[in-house]
Amino acid sequence: MEIHESIYLLLMLLAYVVRRAGTFTLEEKMKMIDFIGYIAKNSNISNRGSGQTRECDHSTTSYITQGE
Repeated sequence: MEIHESIYLLLMLLAYVVRRAGTFTLEEKMKMIDFIGYIAKNSNISNRGSGQTRECDHSTTSYITQGE
């Protein structure tokens, strides 16, 4: 599953939760947690075949300057 599909599904779940706030049973809450885990596990967010990595290099200077 592509990342944009995962985000769409999670936003739809969020909209559902907001509409029904305070009315969920423990079983429904557990199902939501399982669903979020499934989405996180099955999202294709890596560049394994392209040779690129998404690691953050914290040794470089920040592009955001404070006080300007």
